[in-house]
Amino acid sequence: MRVRLVLILAFLAALAPATLASPDQPVPDRPRIGLCLAGGGARGGAHIGVLQVLEELRIPVDYIAGTSIGSIIGGLYAAGMTPDEMDSTLSGIDWNDLFDDAPERNLLSYRRKEEDRLPYFEFEMGISADGLKMPAGFVAGPKLLFLLRRLTLPTIDIDDFDDLPIPFRAAATSLNSGKVVVLDHGTLADAMRASMAIPGAFTPHVIDGETLVDGGILRNVPYEEVKAMGADIVIIVDVGEPLAAMDSDASVTGILAQTVGVAIVANSRASLAQAGDQDVLLVPDLEGIRVEQFESMAEAAACGRTAADRHRDQLRHLSVSEADYQAWWADVRSRRREDAVQIGSVRIDSPGRIDPRRVQMRVRSQPDAPLDLDVLAKDLARVYRLGDFEFVDYNLEPRSDASAHDLVVGTTDKRWGPNYLRFGLTLAGHLNGQTRFALLVNHRMAEINWLGAEWRNQFSLGSPLALDSEFYQPLSLNGRFFVAPRLSGGLSEYRRWIKGDLSDTVGAKQYLGRLDVGMNLSHWGELRFGVYRGHYWGEFEGTGIKEDRALGGWQGRLAFDQLDSWNFPRRGWAVDVIGRVSRNALGGSTDYERLALQARGAVSRGRMTFVGRLEGSTSFQSSLPFDDRFELGGFMRLSGLERGRLFGDDLATAALGVQFQIARLSPTLGGHLYFGLLGEAGQAWQYDDTPTLTDIVPGFTTFLGAETPLGPVYVGYGYAEGGYQSVYVFLGRSF
Repeated sequence: MRVRLVLILAFLAALAPATLASPDQPVPDRPRIGLCLAGGGARGGAHIGVLQVLEELRIPVDYIAGTSIGSIIGGLYAAGMTPDEMDSTLSGIDWNDLFDDAPERNLLSYRRKEEDRLPYFEFEMGISADGLKMPAGFVAGPKLLFLLRRLTLPTIDIDDFDDLPIPFRAAATSLNSGKVVVLDHGTLADAMRASMAIPGAFTPHVIDGETLVDGGILRNVPYEEVKAMGADIVIIVDVGEPLAAMDSDASVTGILAQTVGVAIVANSRASLAQAGDQDVLLVPDLEGIRVEQFESMAEAAACGRTAADRHRDQLRHLSVSEADYQAWWADVRSRRREDAVQIGSVRIDSPGRIDPRRVQMRVRSQPDAPLDLDVLAKDLARVYRLGDFEFVDYNLEPRSDASAHDLVVGTTDKRWGPNYLRFGLTLAGHLNGQTRFALLVNHRMAEINWLGAEWRNQFSLGSPLALDSEFYQPLSLNGRFFVAPRLSGGLSEYRRWIKGDLSDTVGAKQYLGRLDVGMNLSHWGELRFGVYRGHYWGEFEGTGIKEDRALGGWQGRLAFDQLDSWNFPRRGWAVDVIGRVSRNALGGSTDYERLALQARGAVSRGRMTFVGRLEGSTSFQSSLPFDDRFELGGFMRLSGLERGRLFGDDLATAALGVQFQIARLSPTLGGHLYFGLLGEAGQAWQYDDTPTLTDIVPGFTTFLGAETPLGPVYVGYGYAEGGYQSVYVFLGRSF
């Protein structure tokens, strides 16, 4: 699961051309009109509705200043985009994806997908000799900045914002000086990004050496800025969220949020107090629309129209004739650059831990060719998927002869790396009263050498107590081939079925060493083959029977994973084939072979997803040691039976069903809520049995599942033929 951070901002954009640099504009023979657009997250959709009414009333805008969402909408309007063009894109924006730095899961390297199968929290931190290190924000925003650059691409040669079709200013807050920074030059996309860098949510944005965050902290209503530009009359649109009532038992986070809100409301009041009688203040009624409700921006736009309609008489005296308005707007729109940007050269600016050659080989954009933004987007995604960059961006640097621009792909290392920590929890409860709990810790030391080696350690503290440590060494810059020595061990206590309804508790310990060589199959999967040695000790508590066995042999694995989510997939497929050959000649106590295949798939239609699972295993008519036998039972594997209730040397099972996305949880609780229903069937056989269809045990599973900040949560019920029933509760379940 990917836990989606719902940010306190809104971003509005459209895939429409912007403008060329404009010459000095003549002073109009009328009052100069300024537009002041406040910050307010998704409530800023109201700005669009106001702009639509201004167009209907034929009111030309001479200056614009904006903060946060106001800087986004104001900047795009200043660059020549119409309100209708903005409005038309609302339904096409995937807000959750835009504010999620992670690439689509199916495009991740298989190594990162493998970690994703375990229920780690999404939040990652660093560790060093100085202690723990945290990211500067939950979201660095490369997707957002790329979209801003796409939308403002025709303005790349404009450095002075007075040269835009409508002069523009964006307000930001400097963390260096503690003052308001008025952005009036540079790159328009960077100014927008800095103005809406909400502290703690988005990472700060650096411009001209200043570390900048959301302008709303000090200037949510940039009235002074638009007046300083020369406006005679200012139309102010205030979409800030009113302060909520505070309870006496408010939480720490609630108090912190209210404190920020108090600061924003206070500076907004101070700005509004400067407005004169000739200015027009519009305060849309946005009750019920929260700053994070991006899906409600169209509704907010309607509220903006209503607010402007209430002031039509006051606004009407700012109108100009139809001819004058069309001439003004035609002049604004005429400065749009239509020709393609030509790439001169392609350069890599990657000064951090990762060898620039590894970045270069992931870039497909070609020199001496028109810039293709779709190709460039895939380039940046491929680079970002290396996994150790906080930010991947691009710049277009003009050549001195103005014939082309040099494309520079730049990277920023994660400042909290290269030692990373992630944590997770698993909690499993069963109808029979058994409960298992474990705290999971993942440590990864990245970029150990120029080929990108990494050392990964995974700890399980609880049931079981286990350690898995692997050193992963690529053998070339492209990472196609690798070698991976690995050491694992653990202590566990679990229930084993012996015969019929007879079971016993086994206490076991094991250590294992492996040396694998392998090949990455692009981002699709991985092929491994290696040798292993180890030892296993086990003792049945009830009977006192002991198992003491040396481990040694060959093991191979072919795995593909193209699921969009491991726990609640809506599309994609995954296949895992593992073969093991135990040989006395390689240190094993017994000779045997085993092969296991698992396949999963999902396809969706609307909120309904059809899911399927298929599993088959064989020992090639040999008898497996009890600790390495195939087992069936447990959640999603004939759920009516307890885990391991069926066991043997061969196994077959399948499940087919539907999963419904029934609700969206609140931002503080996580993602979606699901209901699932699956039909199941399966059986396990001893090596000397003859499998028949009459042996197959049918059953079904129904469950409620939820994506939460602590990982996936399940409550499930299973039934299997013979009257077997089970109830499950899981936190962090991965299957």
